[in-house]
Amino acid sequence: MRRRLISVGLILLLILVLNPLAFAGGKKGGNSAPPDPVPMGQATGEVSIMISGGGTTGTPGTLYVGATPPSLDLTKPVLLFVHGKGGSASTWWTDTVYHGTNDMYTYAYNNGYRTAFVDLYPEESMWDNGTLLSQMIDRVTAYYGVSKVTIVAHSKGGVDSNAAAVYYGAGPKISRVITLGSPHRGTPLADMAYSSWTWWLAELMGQTTEATYVMQTGYMDWFRSQTDAYSNQVPYYSLSGYKCGPVFTALWYGCMAIGGEDDGVVPVWSARKPGATHLKEGYWDHDEIRMGSRTWSTFAPVIKTASADSAIAGFGPLLAAAGNRPLGGTKQPASPGNLILRGGEVTGASAGPGFPIESGVSSATFTFYASSPEFTATLTGPDGQSHEVTVQSQVPAGEIFGSSWVGSVTVTGPAAGAWSLEAQAATRTGYLMVAALESPLQASLDAGSGPSAPGTERALAVRLSGQTLKESSARGALSRGQGAPAAPFSMAAKGDEHRASVEVGAEQTIRNITLTVTGTLADGSAFERTLVSSFAVVDQAAGPGWMGR
Repeated sequence: MRRRLISVGLILLLILVLNPLAFAGGKKGGNSAPPDPVPMGQATGEVSIMISGGGTTGTPGTLYVGATPPSLDLTKPVLLFVHGKGGSASTWWTDTVYHGTNDMYTYAYNNGYRTAFVDLYPEESMWDNGTLLSQMIDRVTAYYGVSKVTIVAHSKGGVDSNAAAVYYGAGPKISRVITLGSPHRGTPLADMAYSSWTWWLAELMGQTTEATYVMQTGYMDWFRSQTDAYSNQVPYYSLSGYKCGPVFTALWYGCMAIGGEDDGVVPVWSARKPGATHLKEGYWDHDEIRMGSRTWSTFAPVIKTASADSAIAGFGPLLAAAGNRPLGGTKQPASPGNLILRGGEVTGASAGPGFPIESGVSSATFTFYASSPEFTATLTGPDGQSHEVTVQSQVPAGEIFGSSWVGSVTVTGPAAGAWSLEAQAATRTGYLMVAALESPLQASLDAGSGPSAPGTERALAVRLSGQTLKESSARGALSRGQGAPAAPFSMAAKGDEHRASVEVGAEQTIRNITLTVTGTLADGSAFERTLVSSFAVVDQAAGPGWMGR
């Protein structure tokens, strides 16, 4: 994978040394730091909420207006910046989590743009934020005396902007939307937060927020089915990242748990909004993709004029070179294929459920998320060697699994056979273990696309590849959230495939799928894989605001 190619980083470093202007991001770049934006009061939100990223406070409904740039160009659109999950307006000009100060506002200021920034609800759904954002767009257009704004949105802010445009009357007031690492199809991390292995941790951490809930791939699959037919009223441009982030940070751990290319939170396939123009798939993690020094030069050509039509016409060759191809509305594979999950609750010392590792695994990274910093785990292989994991860092509060404590150990050439797990904590602690294996054996889950109608059945299929199998079996469970009763099911085996037609139930909700595949390879060594996904159970009458719980 490209994320593991160290040579990319060395090449970029060499370019930077030889040509310091290579990353200037425009002729004026980020040379002059502007005065901080000024708050202009509140719209409807009144609750003060502490957020991550520099310890700033965001009050939903507060609008900030940027300083007038010395090189003001009134032919350029007003830029409205929309933050993501767990964020606030100030995340566009204060410290990022891992990469220093966010210079996006500086780039806009030094390139002659008028700017505005909004405080939305950091942990609410796109419905609440879409309503609030639409109201705030009215305030921005009135303040600047313009009819439209151009939105630059990070992460879930792109989904919030989509909801505001389609459902809450903001579409005619938006000339275009730039989305930076937005989970337009959700993220497997949100599915994992609702898996049957995870609910102990999530319950104790209180991290099953509305924002996490709607980022499940099943919920976003339903949202796309309702929304995409109307999204073409506003031009969208998307950017995606495939960098894991700094080692032993939340983004690095997130990469270990997501299959394929991703930025530590959002897979590349999810950041590519259906029907949008995808400008670039770049070497950015989820924290830095919102920085001006990283991405301004990529999207600046499509925001230079106030008219969206003239911008598209003038930069047609650029967009063609960038890969201007709409994507279909079907759900992409969201299920990591080389994971083993374990989880539970521990007070004192307790032996957790063991697991097998098959032959041919070149390395295994064991990551533990825990609700207490006092948690430790000991993994012992069949060769008698033990590996201790302590949780040493805390996931930022705004992220999935936020405020949990995390740590990991990587075992090179892990011994094949049965592994044991012992967990220990002084106080009641919930934990989740994610074992990511580097192995030829791959498991993939096809959970179908689109929502299921209540009272129907849904076809599921699991395929194993990369190794010759002696035998295998698959079993799973459908649930609607942490601690809720799960409906178990088994899958019929046919060669390397397992299939099942499961009853989805009468309740309109989001169903989480947690599957366990076990078996033995041709050489007799045992294996296991955990697959997690989700889908919506909802009838056609459900409309904007449906949450399924």
